[in-house]
Amino acid sequence: MTEYRNIGIIHHGLLPEAVKLAGLLQSRYAADRQWWSATQDTLASNTHQLQTTDLIVTIGGDGTILRGVHEAAPRGIPVLGVNMGRVGFMSEIDAGDAVDGLAWYLEGNARLDERYMLQAEISGERQTVLHALNDVTVARGAELRVIEVETLVDGVHLADYRGDGLVVATATGSTGYTLSLGGPVMDPASEDYLVKPIATHMSQFGGVVLRSTTTLELTVHCSSPATISADGFIDRSLEDGETVRISHASIKATFLRKRPRTAFWSDLSRRLGMRVSPLPRVTE
Repeated sequence: MTEYRNIGIIHHGLLPEAVKLAGLLQSRYAADRQWWSATQDTLASNTHQLQTTDLIVTIGGDGTILRGVHEAAPRGIPVLGVNMGRVGFMSEIDAGDAVDGLAWYLEGNARLDERYMLQAEISGERQTVLHALNDVTVARGAELRVIEVETLVDGVHLADYRGDGLVVATATGSTGYTLSLGGPVMDPASEDYLVKPIATHMSQFGGVVLRSTTTLELTVHCSSPATISADGFIDRSLEDGETVRISHASIKATFLRKRPRTAFWSDLSRRLGMRVSPLPRVTE
């Protein structure tokens, strides 16, 4: 059982409640532990502290967790998400329970929940590599013009999607952007990934699920610069003819969990506001 002694807190800088909770956690569990804290916007200046960190606690919504994961995953650091958002699919504990409940996790009782990530390589002279836990989106830029995304699966032509773009989501990300586009929710343990077009015109496919070993190639055809976004906050421009190669990343995100894996499905119903109890029976 591994106890966590060197802990970083990443909190949403625009939420006063998150700042307050970060301070409460550090003062409550100061004994025999080293703490540091940063907002999601100042995190980049804490790279030296990340070298000795063995746990990251995020306070905010899923966006805060994603920023924490992007620093934690390459270093093999697990993440514990404290939810102050509205839905919080990736979070583990609610803010109201965090002060008293954190001890159980710090003492090393939690199981490790590994989630795979995507790697997106932009071809050409720029050769940029991006990582994503939720999704990679290739979409039109600022101008309201249709783009075409030529899509190849393991070198075989799948479709030319004409519209606003394309979302490539992991099982973790299936409860995010693709869900709002009408995509399915995938088991978070699945290593398959989902391709879902955005507002397509005259396309024969509504989306596909690809096995984990698949390599996806997306070539953009556009009259003005398009964009590629990883997890909704890492953005780059794409020029006409540029290709994005998407596959499994070599790094994984790791979360601390208390409940069994099957709890995801009951949480899904609760978080989406779906009925979880049977309808009342009508008797004559």
